[in-house]
Amino acid sequence: MSSTSYDFTILDKFKFERKPVGVKFMIEKPKGIKRIDKELNMCEMLKEAQENDAFYVGPDDWVCVGVEQMILGMKDAEPVLISGLLGGDEGLYKEASACRAMYQYLPSLPKGSVQYVAFAPIDKLSFDPDVLVMTADINQAATLLRSINYSTGQPFVSRATPVVACSWIYVYPVVSGELNYYITGLGTGMQQLDIFPPGLFLISVPFQILSVVLDNLKEMSYSPALEPGPGGNAHRKRVNKLLEDMRKRIKE
Repeated sequence: MSSTSYDFTILDKFKFERKPVGVKFMIEKPKGIKRIDKELNMCEMLKEAQENDAFYVGPDDWVCVGVEQMILGMKDAEPVLISGLLGGDEGLYKEASACRAMYQYLPSLPKGSVQYVAFAPIDKLSFDPDVLVMTADINQAATLLRSINYSTGQPFVSRATPVVACSWIYVYPVVSGELNYYITGLGTGMQQLDIFPPGLFLISVPFQILSVVLDNLKEMSYSPALEPGPGGNAHRKRVNKLLEDMRKRIKE
């Protein structure tokens, strides 16, 4: 596979504790990347790529009760799964019907379109990712999430369910073309797998807007969310002064 065409150096200023990871969905087996050599759920693969080398996952490497193959469009869902019985019996939903209803909202890739999925930490990317997943604290997230609103005015929102988090982290951004974020600790499966501590933002940027986000981050200042402001009176005075100057300007 060829090297990536994106310049990710702007992300260095965030000093991420956990590396951003590029993910690519493919019908052909990738070359120059090793196959995964351990059993991991799809949500665990993010951490695996952050801490190790690039790898790909083949059709026989999925281990999470058929969910992963379902959202990747590899196989039809197993009836007992989409019946909602598992979620109802586990107490995750009031009853099976509520869990069953949840499955109609889960995003999935077109059936038969994917056979392999590649994961790579940002410093070892050899492909243009379909989605870039960044693991951020609140300070980093304050600027990263604002990067799409900065030039488009579009709101940043989180689409998620407490189960099947992988569909919202990896698949939803690609099929919607929208940035999405998931907060660790909200996903029951991810918590059971003990992947990340609670309270981190998993920010997924799809290929459709990746260039926009990277270009905006080059212009934007890094503004930590927890950095204290000047306080109420000082802030109001500054804003009122700006407004008064603008009112005068538009009358000229």
